[in-house]
Amino acid sequence: MPRIVDHEQRRQEIADALWRVIRRDGFAAASVRTVAAEAGWSTGAIRHYFTSQSELKAFAMATLMERVQARLTVAGQRVTDLDTLAEMLDEVLPLDAQRRGESEVWLALATAARTDPVLGGLAEEAHRGLRSLCESAVRYVAAQTGASLDTRLETDRLHALVDGLAVHGTTYPRLMPRTRMRAAVRAYLADLAAR
Repeated sequence: MPRIVDHEQRRQEIADALWRVIRRDGFAAASVRTVAAEAGWSTGAIRHYFTSQSELKAFAMATLMERVQARLTVAGQRVTDLDTLAEMLDEVLPLDAQRRGESEVWLALATAARTDPVLGGLAEEAHRGLRSLCESAVRYVAAQTGASLDTRLETDRLHALVDGLAVHGTTYPRLMPRTRMRAAVRAYLADLAAR
């Protein structure tokens, strides 16, 4: 009897293998060959799902974006006050091993996106998504508190804060521990609500 193969699960396993290679050995080491070895597959099996290294990396980036978006959707449904709003923003910060790993992979892929048009389009999409999340947070605070806010300026500030914390928390985790990242977001939201 032939085996039933879940192709989407296989593609996810390949993306996970790519992330492990990037985290352990760096972006430059990520190739169809190294990902195949990491996944325990042949290069031919990888090429069955991805015809090029660029396609493989684009899938890994898109998958990462989808996983973060899924968490944001769930967290967004729980927002009822400033605390739960901050918890939603926490989903894009490297506050635990899973999110730190995602952030490490994201930084490597986003850096590569500067010279790869396919990754570049995905990186821009993610940038717009994060900005939209920050704008929604600012608008939520204004609606809940009646504060008169310059939405564009405050969105810029929150976006820069969240992005900066993610970069610092990923590249210098001992210097920017999770408690400081969380405190910075909560202090900003409290300041915004007090205006």
